[in-house]
Order: sequence, then structure tokens, then C-alpha cells
Amino acid sequence: MSESIKTSKTNASGATAGSSVPPVKKAGFNQGQLVATVQTLQFGWFIGQFFTLIGTLFYSLTYFKIGGAKAATFWYILALFGVVQSFGILTFQNLKKSGFKIGPITKDENTHYLAIGLVFLILRPYVWIQLIPFGLFSIFHVLAYTESYLLPIFGLDSSSAPSKTIVAITSKYNSTSIQVASLIEIYGLGWLLIRLLTFRKNSLLPFIAYLVFIKIRFEHSQFTRNYLKSAEIHTDDFVNKLQVPAVKQVWVNVKEALRRIGGIYLVNNYTKEKTT
Repeated sequence: MSESIKTSKTNASGATAGSSVPPVKKAGFNQGQLVATVQTLQFGWFIGQFFTLIGTLFYSLTYFKIGGAKAATFWYILALFGVVQSFGILTFQNLKKSGFKIGPITKDENTHYLAIGLVFLILRPYVWIQLIPFGLFSIFHVLAYTESYLLPIFGLDSSSAPSKTIVAITSKYNSTSIQVASLIEIYGLGWLLIRLLTFRKNSLLPFIAYLVFIKIRFEHSQFTRNYLKSAEIHTDDFVNKLQVPAVKQVWVNVKEALRRIGGIYLVNNYTKEKTT
């Protein structure tokens, strides 16, 4: 999905809300800590991530004929409801932190994911590939929250085997998952384009919304820019091998149009960012 997973993870397992509950090292089950934890805003964020995780998982299973149409609808809505809940909480926290100034929020990645989650929840095109990035993020978010907040409730501190296992998994695969999610987001745009070109029901508005979303991701994410550049190079190679002048000219025109669109910055002019 994006580098925003790091921000989201920090927001959830770090001290972003005033009601956050620091992990306590104490042997055995701590009922008081459990009660305090479930009353925090971060716990609501965690529940949203958990909904996204199980919703994406079970909606994926419906593609293998496990569960009927009603089950597919339920899991799809649950996954996106979780997206809206979790990213909505992050957006609210950031809005509150900024003094309820709208400007900074429009540039925040959490707001962008909240917006696209709302679009798909309302329009419901029932496209599986759009859920996968959210599902990937939720795996690591759920693990991070579990390690930082839930395990200590049961007396399992950072030295315990479950905690060490979770830390090892998230440290090893978190960065890779961000890159994979960014790539899947681009594939998702391609799939929505195919649905549009084949006149599938409820295909136009989801495509337009996701096109804007990818444009914003392009402005924010180096991963997205790299993958799109790679796609351009591969397409160049494919078109050149065809040796059909008309096709090549069409592709040249398409690239020129895309470059013009790319020069219109919606939320972030990445060309002005400092490189290290």
C-alpha cells in the first residue's frame, strides 16, 4: 500500500492519543489493564484493523467457492468497514493534532486511504484485488498492536517467546509488504481499467476514484513511482518489439498525455522533496 503503514503502525502502537495505555510488565492476567486498554482510541483502531484482516481473508476464500454470495457481501463490507474505522481514527487523531486545520489533513496519507475506503464501501464494486493491500497492512498492524498491548495483559513482556516471534516477523517482512502492497495497488488500477473496458457493472466511478488515488500515491510514494517507471520501460520494450508504427505512435501519445497529467500535483509536489 504505502509507506503510510509505518505511520499507521506508530499511531496505533505508539502514544498518539491521550488515553493510550503503556504496556505493563506483570506476570499473569491483568484485568485492570484489559479494561483500560479496551477503552482507548487505539483499541478502536485495532478492532478496525482486525475487521479488515478477517474480512479480507474470508472474502478471498469466497473466490474458491467457500461461502455463498451473502457471505461474500458480508466479508467485503466488513473489510472495508474496518478500513474506514481504522483510518478514520488516524485521520481524526491527525486532525485534532493539527488544531482541526483542513490543509494538512488533505495531504496526509491516512486521509487518502480513508477516502478510497469510503468510496469502495459506498460503491461496492466487489473487486478482490483492491482489498489485498489493506489486508497486508492489517496483518502487521494487528501483530504490532498485539505485541505492544495485548500480550502484556497476559503477563507476556518483550522477553517472551510470542513477543520475540512477532518482532522478528514484523522486522523482517514489514518493508517488503509495503513494496508488495504498492505494486498490487497499481495492478488494481489495471484490473479496474479492464472492468471498465469490458463494460462491467459499476465500473466507471470506481475506476475514476482509484485513478485519482493512484495519482496521489504517485505523488507520495517512491515505491509507486518506481513501479510505474518499470511498467513504462516494459511497455516500451513490448511496443518496440511489435514493430508496428501506428501502435508505437499511440503509445507515444499516451505517454505524453500521462506526463502532462503527472505534472499536475494534487496534494504533493514530490519534485521539491529533498533526497538523501
